Formats: sequence, C-alpha cells, structure tokens
Amino acid sequence: MSFLKRFLALGVLSENESYLAPLILSCQLRLQLTTMGSRSSRGAASPARIQRTVLSSSSLHNVIGDDHKIRADIQALRGFAVLVVLFYHANIGFTRGGFLGVDVFFVISGFLITGLIRDGIQGGTFNLWAFYVRRAKRLLPAAYATFLGAALLAPFFLASSEMRDFQRQLVGSLTFTANFSLLRQSGYFEGASELKPLLHIWSLAIEEQYYFLLPITLYCLPRRFWKMATMTVIVASLTFCWLLAQKNQAAAFYLLPTRAWELGIGSYGALLSLKNGSPPRWLKSAFWPAVVCLLVLPFVPAFGHHPGVNALAICVATLVIILRRHPLLAASRFIGAMGKFGDISYSLYLVHWPLFAFLNNSWLGEAGSEHPPFVWRAGLLLLSIALAVVLNRTIEKPLRFMPLANPLKVFATSLAASLVVLLLSRAASFATAPTIDYAELRRANHGLSEKCEFTANFKPIPQCRTADKPEMMVWGDSYAMHLLGGIARADMNAGGVVQATRSACGPMIGVAPVFKEDNTAYDVSWARNCIAFNDSVLAYLQTTSSIKTVVLSSLLSQYIDPTQYQLLVRKDANEPYLLEGEQQARAVEGLKATIDAVRAAGKKIVIIAPPPQSGLDIGRCSERLQRGLPVLGAMTGCQISQASYERTRKPVLGVLGAVSSAADIAVIRFDPFLCHSGGCDTSADGIALYRDTGHLSIEGSVTIAKKIGLVDLIKAQAR
Repeated sequence: MSFLKRFLALGVLSENESYLAPLILSCQLRLQLTTMGSRSSRGAASPARIQRTVLSSSSLHNVIGDDHKIRADIQALRGFAVLVVLFYHANIGFTRGGFLGVDVFFVISGFLITGLIRDGIQGGTFNLWAFYVRRAKRLLPAAYATFLGAALLAPFFLASSEMRDFQRQLVGSLTFTANFSLLRQSGYFEGASELKPLLHIWSLAIEEQYYFLLPITLYCLPRRFWKMATMTVIVASLTFCWLLAQKNQAAAFYLLPTRAWELGIGSYGALLSLKNGSPPRWLKSAFWPAVVCLLVLPFVPAFGHHPGVNALAICVATLVIILRRHPLLAASRFIGAMGKFGDISYSLYLVHWPLFAFLNNSWLGEAGSEHPPFVWRAGLLLLSIALAVVLNRTIEKPLRFMPLANPLKVFATSLAASLVVLLLSRAASFATAPTIDYAELRRANHGLSEKCEFTANFKPIPQCRTADKPEMMVWGDSYAMHLLGGIARADMNAGGVVQATRSACGPMIGVAPVFKEDNTAYDVSWARNCIAFNDSVLAYLQTTSSIKTVVLSSLLSQYIDPTQYQLLVRKDANEPYLLEGEQQARAVEGLKATIDAVRAAGKKIVIIAPPPQSGLDIGRCSERLQRGLPVLGAMTGCQISQASYERTRKPVLGVLGAVSSAADIAVIRFDPFLCHSGGCDTSADGIALYRDTGHLSIEGSVTIAKKIGLVDLIKAQAR
C-alpha cells in the first residue's frame, strides 16, 4: 500500500478518488515485478534500489532508444512538414493548406514517443520520471530561449492590447497550457491570430498534455489491451472533434480531446506488430496514394472544418509512409535535403512564427496590401532558417544529449527558468509601458453591455436597455453595437434605447451570411440561428408599443462579397437554402423586407452606414504612431485614404443607395463629417475614433455622436 499512500501524499490521488486504487496498485505491482526481474541476481528490490535503478543512465538509454539511429524517411517527413508550415505562415500563395504540416508532426510524434514507451515497458526498464526528464531536456531549453527572445522583443513591436495578450500567451506557453490561453483569445472581438507571437505553441501544449497521460495509461494497462484502447481513443476523439466543430470550431481546434486522434494514429502505428522483411500487401498498395496525398493536400484549399477530412487523410497518409519504410525514402538527394530541415525542424518551428508575428504587427496596409511585400517575407524565411540552425547547434542539441541529472534538479531548473523568463518579460513590459492605457481605449465596444452580443434569440434584458419602456431600438451586427455608446449618452434624458445585436448578423429578415471559409464558426447552422435571431427582434417590435424609432446598421460586406460568403435565404415558409449568386440583390431585398416589416409595426426607421474604412487597422496604427512603435504600410498620420475607402466600400455604398431608393429610407453617413482633402480623419479633439479597422471606440462613439448630433439626425430623418 506504500505506493498508493505516496499517491495520496503527493496529491495525485485524493481520498475521494479511492476508486482508482486498484489501477494504482496494478501499476505498483508491475513496477515491482519489472524491477525484481531485472535485478534478480541481486536479491529483493527495496524501494531505494528501485529508485536507483529507474534513474540510472543505462535505464534512461533504454527508455529513449539509440538517438544515433535516425530514420531518414522520418527526418524527411519532419522537414517537409515544417517547410509547408513555414511557407503557409509566410503567406506564400501555393501552400493553401500548409497548416496540415502540424498534423503530420502529430502523427510522427505519436509514433516515435509511443515506440519509446513501448520498448521501455517491454524491456522492463521504463520509468515515468526518466521519461519526463527526457521530454524536458528535449523541449524546454530551445523553447525557453525562444520565449525569452520573444519576451524581450515584444515591448518594441507590440501595441498595448497585443502586449496584454502576449503576457497571457507566455504564461500558457511556460506551463504548456497555451492551447487554453489561445482558445480564450479566439472570440469575435479578440485580436487577430496573425498578431500573436506565441500562437504556434498550442501544438506543443497538445503534445505534452497527451504525453502526460499516455505513459501512465500504457504502463497500467495490460499489453493485450494497448491497441484496442488506442483505437478507442482515436474513434472517440475523432467523433467528438466532428461534433464539437459544428458548435464551437475554435474549441475543436485547440483542445486535446478533439486532437488526440491525430497523435493516437501515430501511437497505433507504433503498437502494430509488423513483421520484419517484406511489408504486407495492403501497406504496399497504400504507399503511393499516401505519397500523393501528402504532396498534394498542403497545396490545395481545405474543405470542411479543420481538423476534418483533410487532416484525417494526411494523418493516415503519414502513418502509411512511416510504416512502409520504402527504400526510395532512404537514399535520394531530395530525402537528404528534406532530412536537413528535419534535423532543425523543432528549432525552426519555434523561431519562425514570432518573427512573422512581429512583422505582422508592424505592417498596417490597406485593403489590397494587407500583407508585407514578398521580399520582406522571403527575407524572414531565410532569417528563420539561420536562427534555427544557431538555436539547434548551440542550445537544442548540446542540452538534449547532456548526461541525465537528478530529476528534482531538472524540474527545479525548469521552474526557475520559467520564473526568470516571466519576470524578465514583465520587467521589459513595465519599463516600456506607456502612460496612457491604450488597451483600455481600444477595448471591445459591445455597446451597452457584453451581454448585448446575443448568441441566442433576442430578449430585452435590463443590461441592454436604458429604460423600462425604451422609445428607440438599435438593431444589427457589431456595427450597430458601436453606435450605442454615443446614442445612449446623448439620449440620457430622452425616452431610452434598447440594443438588439448579434455579431456578423445584419438586420435582414430571412437572409443570413455563410462564410465560405470552412474553418470558421459562421456556417449554415450559425446562419439559421441568425435568421431566428432577427425573427425574434421583429416579434419584439411588433408587440412593444413604446418603440417609436428603429435604427438599422451593419457592415454589410458579409452579405455582398461572393468571393468569401454565400447567403442562406428563406422565402416565405420554405426551408432556407444556399444561394451563390445575385448577393447584392438579395441583400437589398433582405433590408427592404426588414424596413417594410418595421413600418408595418407602426415604427419609423433609419439606416446608419458603417464609418469610412479601407482595411487599415486604425486603432492599432494610431497607438503605434503615438508610441513610436514601427508603423509600416500606412498612410501618413494613420488617415484613411478617401479614394481607397470609396473603392473598397463601393459595393456596400451601392447597396445602401439602392435600398434608400427602393424603400424611401434615409441613410446617415459619417464621411461628410470625417472626409476632406482626399483623406478621412481617424481622430477628433485628440481622441482616437476607431478601435480597429472599422469599429468606433467607446470614446470615439461618444465623440462623433456629439459632434454631428447623431440622435437629432436619427429623429429628424427616420420615417
């Protein structure tokens, strides 16, 4: 029972979890029998002898295998995987599915690490502490060097909101919980993923969470159940992934339970009993299709959710190639070249993304020039490779092959290093912190409350109205939300306002956008809910006599851009269906249907157009300009080019003009007040009007509403 007591004492097993005792005792018995067998010539195995045995250097060698016998085909796969990821992150156009390189890494990792655990257990030399020490030596030195470098550079490249997010990413990276940190930063109003320097660490977090559970599971399970248990995990994880992706795409992407199947495929391959010599016929037949799959999928657009069909196909293909061990993959110049990149793949994966993220933060181009010039991106590719070579040769390899130290010292050193990186990051951030809280100024503008970003049907909850019987309603997407601060402030002594808003869901009866990009949450299911939300808003209007005036507002781009969106349209009582073309006409019809229904309910109505925008992240640009951070690609003073605004927003302005004529409705636009001499102002009275590319900041909403008398305009022009 001493083994069980140690679990209780260490907090691994609580008193309330005593039902796990048989499993723990099984592990204890297996450990004792293994040790006694390997030391039978020395008599009974005492706890002290067990401890000495499992921590000996020869034991560690048996656990990790012979690192000098490296398979050329697997190194080539590593090299190929890291290169397609690198090209994808550099926005090199031909790698549309380059993110699949991470899925290849998962399979390789699952295959190799499971094989090491299997050999250790079967050889009677496996020790959990030695395994974790091995993982720490393999991963942490290069990772800590990357984290430290990113932490010291971040204050000179990141604006306040991005710096705040980075600090949370750093904590997640140091604790290998980055996937959870990034999941919390994946909402509609959160920062763009390309601005997060430690975004790529999510995959390392997934791996380490998997390897925290895998060795314990294999050690405690009888060997005859290994393959069955692994296949069960694969099927359960894949099923859960598919189900969760329908409701929460970000969670399906970032969480271990929905990604474990990819590592599990590699693990299952390691547990297969394939005889030496000629491979089975099925493996021979599957090899060349697998090679084609591997070489094609990273270069074509993905279809369906990710992880999904493409990920499953490339994971299976990777395993087939690994198991086949084809002679052609052991002796060719191409394989040798890929193997060179495989040798530095871990360091290259670590160092490349912070560089691109810092460049993305500094680049503030308008629509049509969203990405830095190709020459700059190509230069960062070469710099990433050079830094990876240095990191690999000076830190990763030397520390990886150092003699085994005492596990407690290894973990103590790791903890100390984590604290040092974190403290240096905070010190650098504090030393360069601005006196103005820009993150607060650029905070998300939800309107009256965060609770007014509805995800279900509309309800007039107290947080989303300024009076018990409001006389005005603001209805639309996030471009309606950002009006509420100014309207509510100006209308404080009037009849009150109620907010009916849902992100990306414009105020159109029977019409909703569907994003063509499959890896988003805005799919057909979301579109149906958007239509239902607008139905619920209309139902409220029809039964609420206090509402006299309705304000509609939406970005509208999601309804009229056929390159990125489809429309889900409901006609009469028929089931909604997808419609590819005639989107501008459908958008006009949807808005007119709303206008007619609101007027039929006895309300006046007016439309407020989105403020001028051109794709430039104005909020970030303004802060960077004021703080002296690098600003590349933006117009002088972070102004909006009027010509660019009119060009990029021409379809939206056209729809608004058509609706105005067809429904005899006034459209209030901000550009007559903001645009002059070829540019559009982005600040007034020293206040930044925008928080991002097009949304007004909270203070900006109040400022512009006051300057142009927005509430008076609404009352005067509503009809």
